Amino acid sequence: MIFFNNKAKSKNTSARFKSKAEFSLSRKNAWLLWLCQCLNVAVIALELSTWMLAVISLSLAWQALLLHKSKGNEKGEQQPLNNNCQLIQVPSVLLGMFAISGCIVIFFTAKQVGLLASMVHLLCFSYVLKAFELKARRDFYQLLLLGLFVLASSLIFRQDLAFSAMTLLFLIINLSVLLQYFSNEKNFARNIKVVSILLGQSMLLAVVLFLVFPRLSPFWQVPKAKSTEIGLSDTVKPGDIANLTRSSKLAFRVNFNQQAVPDYSQLYWRTMVLEDYDGRQWSWQKRNENIALSKVEPKHFLYDVSTIDVPSLTYQVIAEPSFQRYLFALAPANVLAESVNDTISLPDYTFQSTNIISQTKSYQLTSYLSGPLALELTAKSKQINLAYPKGSNPRLEQLALQLKHNYVDVEQRAQAVLSTINKQNYSYTLQPPLLNNNSLDQFFFDTQAGFCAHYASAFTFLMRASGIPSRMVTGYLGGEFNDVNESEGAGVKGHLSVYQYDAHAWSEIWVAGKGWLRIDPTGAVDPQRVNSGWSNQLLQQQSALSNDLVSLYRLKNTAWLNALRLQFDALDYQWTRWVIGFTTKQQYDLLKHWFGGMRAWKLAIIIAVSLIGSMVILLLVLQLLNRSKRKKLPKTPWQVIYLNALGKLEKQGLEKPAAMTVNDFARLVRAECPEVAIVFTQLSASYNALTYQSLPPKAQTKLTLTMQQQYQQLANKLKR
Repeated sequence: MIFFNNKAKSKNTSARFKSKAEFSLSRKNAWLLWLCQCLNVAVIALELSTWMLAVISLSLAWQALLLHKSKGNEKGEQQPLNNNCQLIQVPSVLLGMFAISGCIVIFFTAKQVGLLASMVHLLCFSYVLKAFELKARRDFYQLLLLGLFVLASSLIFRQDLAFSAMTLLFLIINLSVLLQYFSNEKNFARNIKVVSILLGQSMLLAVVLFLVFPRLSPFWQVPKAKSTEIGLSDTVKPGDIANLTRSSKLAFRVNFNQQAVPDYSQLYWRTMVLEDYDGRQWSWQKRNENIALSKVEPKHFLYDVSTIDVPSLTYQVIAEPSFQRYLFALAPANVLAESVNDTISLPDYTFQSTNIISQTKSYQLTSYLSGPLALELTAKSKQINLAYPKGSNPRLEQLALQLKHNYVDVEQRAQAVLSTINKQNYSYTLQPPLLNNNSLDQFFFDTQAGFCAHYASAFTFLMRASGIPSRMVTGYLGGEFNDVNESEGAGVKGHLSVYQYDAHAWSEIWVAGKGWLRIDPTGAVDPQRVNSGWSNQLLQQQSALSNDLVSLYRLKNTAWLNALRLQFDALDYQWTRWVIGFTTKQQYDLLKHWFGGMRAWKLAIIIAVSLIGSMVILLLVLQLLNRSKRKKLPKTPWQVIYLNALGKLEKQGLEKPAAMTVNDFARLVRAECPEVAIVFTQLSASYNALTYQSLPPKAQTKLTLTMQQQYQQLANKLKR
């Protein structure tokens, strides 16, 4: 912790030459360091537990309070801004006890939040503690380095364009604080400009490395973070998806490769099939965990299209980090060859990633929207999809027996339930009444108000109880098509953005000869949700319940804000597609297009030539910039005087070499021309003081006049 020393330090002592015992920071640097801590923690605050945020907030508040109180000396007089500050020594025992206590809490909460979040908590905790033991310059460096690690860790959780730009801005501020420590006399805004220029100059090398350097697979896998899981869960209770729709976070984007986008009512993005029902919630069938899930071979697809003739739709999906494994598809679908290596096909026509999706993942699919799903039903699958807890919802079971008696045909039985929902006083809402033990009886006969999961759960239960194999499917419905960059000449058709609030649940029933048929009970209570999207009433509810700072409903209903949002979404899509989602295959295809067939020796030559070429170009640019900078910089009055003095001596045969220092040349003059040695040595000392010391304006003006007089004396002696 930092406070101001009452004894003023010498302004002529540079920070880089301070000893360990004399380490101190100026008041301005202390506040800048505190600001860096606030910014670095802010970018990752959403991934931290409440108790950790409380610890960090209290620590930062304590630092700010001490800095504020240290403005004056013991007499109450305010000190100058450039006064140095020393460190309050926190007792090592107290600091150690606090550190051990925090680590114990992190250890016991690790199971709840996950390994990755625990590692982030430990990093942020150490970052806060380090600020209390700044005893030497190396501690200052370590604190800044920890801040950079915190900043980089935030990119694990978000990589969109806006967040990346904000992270880059905070990186510039961190590096500027480091530069400010060594150039305290300069303005902080000027240091930000210097750091920005340096980063800009390094962009050429970064782009070359990005394009040509081999994209190696990571040497470790990002551990799963339970607290950071985004999206659907493998267990669903009535009301769960309604809670998810309060989020406006992006789930995934889709590029249809210049093909016509299917109708909204066909955009059922299949994610998970829930077949287990315990009377309270639906869950993913655990037997899938025991299936030997091998990677799909390019010529061995999950869906066999050899016996049917249906149109196909090929598209690219770019999934956002969810820290889960499930993927999104329009069923039935097959994985294209280029996406086979890291994609798993499950027997229920869903797809998973071989690894946890901790960064943007791109994959290619071909869907057959009018094709049937599984024309054969195994005895094991039939048994699973007819099972339900007897007596869990007696009124629904009684209704199911009546339906079975009245409607022998399976599809007519399902339609009868949909007609009941459509004709009676059911409502579709994001704020359904609470149910006792998630009772489907209570929902269907009493409250009659719910979201998609309510209707899909009740419908699937009714079908099972009436003797029809059925299951519940979760995923996303629809999406927002963005064609702001549509250009017929370039063939660009836009992309589809699917958000978390598009999460949806529906049912599937088994019909002999037709396979699994999708039945969406939501269409019976709210047809607009299925055919074109959310109604204004639902959007208003979402706006009222949303956790986001900016309401999506307000953005969409303000024309210029919505247009700006779509423009930025298009930019973010291109950033995700070509930068974040730049895969090894894309890199290989690009290099192959530029240089032909790729071999190891050719790749090595390309990398070497690219690096050498970029470094040469960078050095040439820097040399040109420095040359132009030297030409543009005006000479100070003392520089003019010193150069004039050198000109006088050059006429006498004494020329100063460019590499020789001012003091060395003064010694040379004393040896070669003793008559002017004293006055030239005095002039050189004045020049050094004006050039390398931070003098007040009055002292600077006075010493410049003295140097002018010394020059006149030198000129007079040389004349004689």
